[in-house]
Amino acid sequence: MEHVICNLCEADDFSPYTEIGRFRVVRCNKCGLFHTSPRRSQEETSQLYSEGYFTSDDPSTLGYDDYSSHAAGLRQVFSDNLAIIESRVRPPASVLDVGCALGYFIEVAMARGWSAEGVEISAYASQAARERTGATVRTGALTSAGLDASSFDLLTMWDILEHTLDPSGELAEARRALKPGGYLFMTVPDAGALPARLMGRHWFGFKSAAEHNYFFSRDTIDGLLEKAGLKLVETRRGVWPCSARFLAAKLGPYSPLAQRMAGALLKWLRMEDKIVRFKFIDMFVIAKKDDEAEPPTPDP
Repeated sequence: MEHVICNLCEADDFSPYTEIGRFRVVRCNKCGLFHTSPRRSQEETSQLYSEGYFTSDDPSTLGYDDYSSHAAGLRQVFSDNLAIIESRVRPPASVLDVGCALGYFIEVAMARGWSAEGVEISAYASQAARERTGATVRTGALTSAGLDASSFDLLTMWDILEHTLDPSGELAEARRALKPGGYLFMTVPDAGALPARLMGRHWFGFKSAAEHNYFFSRDTIDGLLEKAGLKLVETRRGVWPCSARFLAAKLGPYSPLAQRMAGALLKWLRMEDKIVRFKFIDMFVIAKKDDEAEPPTPDP
């Protein structure tokens, strides 16, 4: 486990906010960014996203019960997201999906005429994405993918930035990979939304501290984008799809009894695989490469 300074303002001045198992969520006293500290090292994080993450034995705290069971919901949400994207950028433009998992977004984008590629930290998932789509999918983080500068019209990051160890670095690399005037579309769990403010330390987003290293608001996303040389264009409510079974599993950190009862009820009703589309978890972010900004200076 390692101590972390603020990724946005680089302050080392925090207030403890909540604890989830062995993970502590803190709030920067200078800029308000929430993050976990201490957290897993780079090596531990890289090992986290094995095949077991996508078929987790304990999805209440880490990973998915069966990621592929969410495919129908993900494809629909990605299709909806592309409809938003296509109001600004049209195929056959080039798109890089960062954190592409099993490749469902790439699959949907290619079917709509996009030139699509992916980057995925999980060797298991990146191989599955290549086999599913036939597209170029690099294994690793965006910052280590070795992309050419100004090579994509568009980058997407669907619920990925919160998993990274260095959001500022990832966003700076996204800017470098974008062509002049290129766009970044992403979703992140919104720690500044009304449900998060009402639930406070008990917000379900914080229950993911075993895998989420950062928790954003509109202000902190705006700050991180500006730091990376990107300009915030718009935020709106995002949609997060999951199966009813997975949702029941997420009750575990609140009440194991409620988790078991909900799971049993869904099984009895034969509704375990029903896809639920949540509209109060994610923030949908649209940003654009700021061609007038000075490129961020990489860390030595």
